[in-house]
Amino acid sequence: MDTNKVIAVLSDYDGTLCPTSRINTNDDKLDAISHKLEEVLYGLSKSIPICIISSKDFYFIYNRVKSFSKMISCILGMETLFLDNKDNTKDSILVADNNKSDHYDFKPVNNISIVSRHLLVDHETIQNCSTILNKLANYFEMKYSKINIEKKYLTIGKDVLGGITIDWRNDDDWNINKKRYKHIIKKSLFNVFKNHEKSKMVEDHFYYYLQKFFIQEYSTHPFIDIYSGHVNKENAYDYVVSELFNLNNRKGKIIYLGDSENDNPAFNKADISIGINSDNRLKPTLTCKYNLKFENLSIFLKNLTNNNFEFSESLLYS
Repeated sequence: MDTNKVIAVLSDYDGTLCPTSRINTNDDKLDAISHKLEEVLYGLSKSIPICIISSKDFYFIYNRVKSFSKMISCILGMETLFLDNKDNTKDSILVADNNKSDHYDFKPVNNISIVSRHLLVDHETIQNCSTILNKLANYFEMKYSKINIEKKYLTIGKDVLGGITIDWRNDDDWNINKKRYKHIIKKSLFNVFKNHEKSKMVEDHFYYYLQKFFIQEYSTHPFIDIYSGHVNKENAYDYVVSELFNLNNRKGKIIYLGDSENDNPAFNKADISIGINSDNRLKPTLTCKYNLKFENLSIFLKNLTNNNFEFSESLLYS
C-alpha cells in the first residue's frame, strides 16, 4: 500500500475556497467561488470525495458547493448532511435520519436529495440557545449598525438558530473593532439573557447557561461566532470520515484545507493539513503542517490529480 495516496479532500469554505473579504452576503447568486477553482474541484470529485466542513449554514453553503461536495458539515459540525447529488432534479427526500426524534421537524429543501442528516447537539440545548441567540442578533442589529450579523439556521423546525456571527470585515481597521466587539459581546449576551430570564438569580443562571454556548474567537479574523452548544471541527471531521470510510480498514491519506483557528481541531486530525492564506491582513495561528497561498490552490489540486493522487510536498510549490 502506498501511504501517500490521497483518498479524500475535506475543506473549509470561507477564506479557503474563496477569500474572506468576498463573503459578505447570503445572496445565493453571489459567485463567491471562482469558476476556475470550481471546475478543478468538480473534476477532482469524480475520482475522490470532497466534503465541506464550514461554520456557514446549509442554506448559505449548498448552492456554492453542490457541484462537487459529497457531504456538507455545517455550523462548525452542528449539522452534517450526506447528499445524493447524482440527480438534483428530485424533490427533497430524507432516506435516513441519524437523530430520530419526534421533537425534530425537518424542513424540506427543494431539489435536494438527502441521504442522511446528523445533529451533534441535543434538541433542548438547541431550542433554548436559539431563542437567546435570536434576541442577541436583534440586539446587535439595533445597537451596532456598522456591523453585520449573520444568522446560521439549522434545517430543523422554523427559524432555529445554530449560531450567529458578529462580523466587521468590511470595516477599514479590523484590529481596533476587534478589541471593541470582543469587550462588549459577553456584556450584551448578559443583558439579553437578563431580559429573557427575568429572574432574581439571573447572574448565577447566566454563568450556568453561558456554558451551553460556544464562543469562537479569532486572533486576526474580523468576526466572532457564538454557537448553540459545544461544537468543533474535530467532531465534524470524525463524523464525515466515519461516514465515508471504514475507520478500521482505511487505506490512504485525507487532506484537510483551512484558513483560521476554528480549523485547528480538524488540522490535528488530518493526515495532510494545509493552511490557505487568502488575505495578507490575516495572521492566524494554525496547527497545519503545510501552508499555501490561495492563488496556488487550483494549481496544487491539478498537480495532485495529474500525479494520480499521490501526495508529495513538491506538489504544493511546483
